Amino acid sequence: MVTQVSGIYIRQLEPSDAVAFQALRLQGLRASPEAFGSTYVEDQAVSLSIVAERLTPVRTPVGRAVFGAFAGEDLVGVGGCIQEAKAKARHTAVVWGMYVLPTHRGRGIGRQLLEEITAEAGRWPGVERLVLTVVDRANAARHLYKAMGFRTFGRDADGLRQDGVRDTVEYLALSLRRDGESSSAAD
Repeated sequence: MVTQVSGIYIRQLEPSDAVAFQALRLQGLRASPEAFGSTYVEDQAVSLSIVAERLTPVRTPVGRAVFGAFAGEDLVGVGGCIQEAKAKARHTAVVWGMYVLPTHRGRGIGRQLLEEITAEAGRWPGVERLVLTVVDRANAARHLYKAMGFRTFGRDADGLRQDGVRDTVEYLALSLRRDGESSSAAD
């Protein structure tokens, strides 16, 4: 599915997008290292064949998808989601790797990506909630997630460390239940 809003179109990435995805991810890791759980050095060492494999959409036995935001032919934003593999946690999918180039922020691209991710994860068998993490200093991202209905269910004051800097990590969840069941953020 391709969604287009104000000159930006969103589509699910495929293995053929590996080079563009890897370049944007590495750029994000350099520009905003606090926004990621991995480092530039770690991701630079990942082969393009592994990146391509990670970009292969899957719905069963567990879902996996990565979406890209394009301005013309240029990849300007990404976000992924993967369903938990263990049977007891398979009702949960994890949002990961959200990043939009600084030159394209403030246009609703992150929201568009998250809407596509949420819709896709909602189609995966058994998935009832999305979870994600965000560091305290990523104010714009935290605001977006909360505006989209994600609710805090935990915090880790020493969740990530890089170059001697400790970041508090906030854990957020969004219920995807559509049948009127009651739910709390910590379901």
